[in-house]
Amino acid sequence: MRAGGFTLIELMITIAIVAVIAMIGIPAMGDFILNNRIRSQSGDLMLQLVHARSEAMRTASRVTICPGTSGSGCAGSTWESGWVAFIDTNTNAALDTGETIVSISAALDGNNTLRSAVFSTYISFRHDGGSADISGAGQAGSFALCDSRGFGNDARAIVITVTGRIKVLNANATGSGITNCGT
Repeated sequence: MRAGGFTLIELMITIAIVAVIAMIGIPAMGDFILNNRIRSQSGDLMLQLVHARSEAMRTASRVTICPGTSGSGCAGSTWESGWVAFIDTNTNAALDTGETIVSISAALDGNNTLRSAVFSTYISFRHDGGSADISGAGQAGSFALCDSRGFGNDARAIVITVTGRIKVLNANATGSGITNCGT
């Protein structure tokens, strides 16, 4: 009767096979995580923009979103640090005392960047759902959402039209409105 178990050769072959599979699988897992993170972040931004737009139409008022927090107000142009949406009663694109906060978003994780040339310091929606600057003129533009892989198929563009329509595209897709991660 033979005792159960593995020989040293069988064990070494098994370890070698596991090592080869791990060498192939680990890089693919890294891309999987990056892809899911950027999809999630672009979807979250789109949802917050849609929510702000619908809140502007629901309340028949201007709703502004700016980079910053409820404690710091509108602060600079680093959208990746978080943003706040509020009912902008005096249409000055700044979070003032007494203005109602609609939503707050936390900073992006993964050292991802979120930038826009047109919406560098704020984006605002009118009562009709259109995107407008503080003077009331229509605004159209894009946000560039990039991760460590930079601009290309892996980056996302969040495009906002003058009418307030919002869509997410690959950054280098036709109509994305962006050419790099800084604008």
